[in-house]
Amino acid sequence: MPRFTTEIVVRFNHVDPAGIVYYPRYYEMINQASEIWFEEELNYPYPKMFAEGWAVPLAHLESSFRNPSYLNDRLTFALGVRKIGRSRIDLSIITSCKDEIRFLTRQSIVWVDHKKIKSASIPTKIRQQMERFMISEDEDISF
Repeated sequence: MPRFTTEIVVRFNHVDPAGIVYYPRYYEMINQASEIWFEEELNYPYPKMFAEGWAVPLAHLESSFRNPSYLNDRLTFALGVRKIGRSRIDLSIITSCKDEIRFLTRQSIVWVDHKKIKSASIPTKIRQQMERFMISEDEDISF
């Protein structure tokens, strides 16, 4: 299955004085890529999700930094779904620029009832949309 891809341009606020992406900014960008995925492919933008009482906080994150990124680079974020549980969604994100891998991430987010602050079952409609982006073990990243 194909990964969802989106592009984010490295801006001044992403870089350190040397013009290289400051590593915490990558985490902001992968969150942005995930938010864009929810909006554009799952048809469930965050404002609607929150208004309906749901959230998808981060539960686990592991990363590998491969090559630096610089001011004005156009980074491609390629998001794939590794596994979907009752409430947990395991994602694999490859960040690249012109076919050079810059940053690899595996993360788990959890479908949460944000009023109760408890995990909840992913709605069937959302789960079906996510399944379109399932990747095989062969397509997953290796650190």
